Amino acid sequence: MAVKEREFPIRIHQNNALLKRIRKNHEVRPRVESDLKNIAAGYKGEKTVDYHLGYLEDKKYSIFHNIRLQVGSQYFQIDTLIITTCYIVIIEVKNLAGIIRIDPQIRQCTRILNDTQEGFIDPISQVEKSTLLFKKWLSQHGFQTTSIEFLVVISNPQTTIDYTMRPAPHSQYTKIIHSQNILQYVTTLNNKYNNEVMTSKEVQKLKKMLLKKHSVLLSNILDIYGLTRNEILTGVLCERCNNVSPLTRISNYWTCFQCSYKSKTAHIQALDDYFLLMDDRITNRTLREFLHIPSRNTATYMLKSLNLKSSGSGKGIYYYK
Repeated sequence: MAVKEREFPIRIHQNNALLKRIRKNHEVRPRVESDLKNIAAGYKGEKTVDYHLGYLEDKKYSIFHNIRLQVGSQYFQIDTLIITTCYIVIIEVKNLAGIIRIDPQIRQCTRILNDTQEGFIDPISQVEKSTLLFKKWLSQHGFQTTSIEFLVVISNPQTTIDYTMRPAPHSQYTKIIHSQNILQYVTTLNNKYNNEVMTSKEVQKLKKMLLKKHSVLLSNILDIYGLTRNEILTGVLCERCNNVSPLTRISNYWTCFQCSYKSKTAHIQALDDYFLLMDDRITNRTLREFLHIPSRNTATYMLKSLNLKSSGSGKGIYYYK
């Protein structure tokens, strides 16, 4: 059963917000669109794997999705983690279409799609690194590090896995499977690991520690794409016609002069864009600058009406989610 569900990726919200707030002809737009497509495909693939794991309803399975942990100064993420009293499984999900050609000898992965070849990080090397870091994390927090398996799951059932040479029976490369075979793999592990390496009490302690130490990643989207704040289009944008000219606030209504759209609450989406793109906190002054509002009182009313948290006092007060 799922202890931690998979969250919708914040990066999808960030990239969508960014596409609205950069010029149509901005040189970075194709990269933002490409990244958005890849992140959305990755999430779709992970949800496909989640569907199959949903059949593991027995309480002996504790499943964590998208867990992000820290070892020293290094963060690492595990797509899916399955914990039982007998073993632990780390799952790396890959949503790749076409033919995946893997050379176990030189640890090379190539995707062939539409007569185009593209190199990828060897998935086994990637999950081995995650496993090593997770073992360090477990040891750091006083947990056992034995009986830990890993698995690479190809979420697209139409993807062909092609080896340049057949992996040896006990090779790590036999741990690359399609998502529909996960339950069979778990059954194999249940037969392989019969003895408990953790008590139920220890598993409960580990589950609480994982939830406590999980760290949500909020990327600085401007740094990722090498953008400055001045390149971000400000103002309240029209949700109907996507006009880049900001709406004008007239008698408590945000009004679009291009399509005559009116809204009392259009600034809420604009504020969401601000938090996604610019900063995790906002002041009265920065709100007025971003929404093109001249009145300090109007800005104060908006900030308080959104039930945001606040800190500081006077002109030094700032608001955050």
